[in-house]
Amino acid sequence: MKKIFITLLCAASVIAFVSCAGKGGKKAAGNDGDIDTGKVVENLEKQTFDGDKNTQEAAAFWLKKNYKLDIKDLKPDFALSTAEPGKYDFLGEEQLSSYVSYKSDAAISTDDVEAYVKKVYDVTKKVADDGKNVYGWRNSDKHADEKPIDELLKEGWMDIFGVKVFNGLYAWSFVKDGIYYDVDVNTFEKKFEGSSDKLPYGVRFTVGKGLQKSMDDTMDDLEKALDDPEVQKEMEKALKNLSK
Repeated sequence: MKKIFITLLCAASVIAFVSCAGKGGKKAAGNDGDIDTGKVVENLEKQTFDGDKNTQEAAAFWLKKNYKLDIKDLKPDFALSTAEPGKYDFLGEEQLSSYVSYKSDAAISTDDVEAYVKKVYDVTKKVADDGKNVYGWRNSDKHADEKPIDELLKEGWMDIFGVKVFNGLYAWSFVKDGIYYDVDVNTFEKKFEGSSDKLPYGVRFTVGKGLQKSMDDTMDDLEKALDDPEVQKEMEKALKNLSK
């Protein structure tokens, strides 16, 4: 019974994260190439970000502080949209994942997407402890093994009855200062005039702290934590606050 509760608790945490990513925040000003570097530097000096989390500045700050990643290095080579970014195209947070989104006014090719994946793959590889990207604990058996770029690129395609179909989903991990971080790159798709298929027109890069051990071991740790009287008190307090 406790295992089931822990699983539900984990699921609730994921739902909470997704909900938080879709709430609040002002519309980011400018286009995908604009960023107030002065504001980013100012906040880095203060060691915290005091602005809106749904901005390029927030994403740039937490990408640099948490993962040593420069947002400029994540910018794709395809032509960016001339429109203002959407309300949730950027997210920078201290504890959860952060992401940046880049969109085009026209459809981009699968070659453009794969070129972007290669670019980001090289960026995370440079900041990794051992200079390599790994499978991570999402693949427990091979978590510390290097994930080759050729194998990663295959993830963007599905085989449906012998036909290769592009899905635009890529995932890998890297280790920085002994901590496993999970990376995801996914595409945005829509139908363009004259096309009957949904075509990619943008990409999103997401990074956050991943599992640091197997899911079974993680669940065991959670189970032990739930036996702690202090944890039980905090949970009871949180549940009462939710019911108000």
